[in-house]
Amino acid sequence: MDSNAQTTSLLSHEAAQGCCQLLSQLWSGGGLAASKTAVLLAAIPALKKLLQPIAAGTVGDTENDLKDESCAFCLSAPLLNAYNELGQLGEWQLALLGLNPEVRAHWLNLAAARCREAGAMSDPQVLVKLIQQLGSASEWVLVQLENTPVTPQITAGPLAQTERDLLGHSLNDNAAIPALCRILRACFTLHALSERAEALTPIQLIDNTAKQLASNWCRGRLLALPESLLSEFNLKQPIKSPLKPHADWLLVSQPVNTEATYIQHFAQQPWWFLLSLLSFVQDAWAAENRGGLLLTLPVGQNAFAPSQINVAVQGIEGDEVNLGSLAEFLVQLLNELNIALYPALTNSAEGTQQLNRALSAFIAELLAKKIWQFTEAGRGEPGHYRIHPEFSDACYSLPLAPLFGYKSQHLQQTIKQLAQASYTNKKNARAGNRINLEGFL
Repeated sequence: MDSNAQTTSLLSHEAAQGCCQLLSQLWSGGGLAASKTAVLLAAIPALKKLLQPIAAGTVGDTENDLKDESCAFCLSAPLLNAYNELGQLGEWQLALLGLNPEVRAHWLNLAAARCREAGAMSDPQVLVKLIQQLGSASEWVLVQLENTPVTPQITAGPLAQTERDLLGHSLNDNAAIPALCRILRACFTLHALSERAEALTPIQLIDNTAKQLASNWCRGRLLALPESLLSEFNLKQPIKSPLKPHADWLLVSQPVNTEATYIQHFAQQPWWFLLSLLSFVQDAWAAENRGGLLLTLPVGQNAFAPSQINVAVQGIEGDEVNLGSLAEFLVQLLNELNIALYPALTNSAEGTQQLNRALSAFIAELLAKKIWQFTEAGRGEPGHYRIHPEFSDACYSLPLAPLFGYKSQHLQQTIKQLAQASYTNKKNARAGNRINLEGFL
């Protein structure tokens, strides 16, 4: 097939439909098998640098010596962030299709025509607003206006039917101007990243046996939100394919037998493991007598059903610096580890509160299983969560000792370093504010 024929096939409604179906599967599962991904990469080569490859396995027993071929490709943080910015599956699918220059050419023509149209109006703010909506993609539109000898026209493009299927209207409609700008803006951001980035390093399949549990928590991994949030997301999103994260590729909470061991719980419940490790670091830090991490319950809340737990760091001299809620701290921790939440939380107080509420069920389970314990404080004082003494002893004995020792050392160091850095930054900011205030007194 010659290049012209390939271009025509990429621009056809049928080919675009096939790509959109694959993108829908990619979104709903968090990843896509390599055999299906090949079709997407042929149509949208730029996706190669934006997808996280999952290696088909390891060579022998060597953990980091991975096979050359990939069995799957998962979403990466930039792709999740793009969805979060757009907030609609159809717009996200079109933004990814637009990474193919042949596909986005017509959309740039539409945006250029809209800019000419706005520039001819008596109110200059119409054009200003349009350019603001386009954001960085206005660079593309400017090039289109400068390099196109023919006046751009507002007409339906070759993918008009695909646009109607995904959005309810084609992008040449007046009602679609905001969507057109959002799609081009997201497309520009992803294209720029794909241009300057190297292909992502492959990571292993998830090990559900817990033999390599700590290695599951590696750069590029996706951690699925707690089940309650996934259910909420599915109810709110009018999509045909509900979110069903693939447990071989993503860290996903799965049902566990009531008689399961600690190791089995941690292998099937990643949020359990993360919270258990947090309390272990807290305990080990306290043993050093050099300050430590505090997990406190605001006054008036139920310890078994907290709407929010606060995280603070206590300095060597006994001073405390509040780091925010548990959800805020965990999101920062995951960012430090380069582990993305799937699907991405909204960057708002509402998103943080949603995660705080979802964590509440895990706190109750950890208390019931004597992994965490809660200590009441004096009247009007917040209570404290700490590791349960029985679980603390178990962490230093087999079979947990390797997991809470050398295997998770990187995770433990990241938790402590993040807490210390946040403590220092906030303490310095507090001191700076005090100095500034004194200057006015």
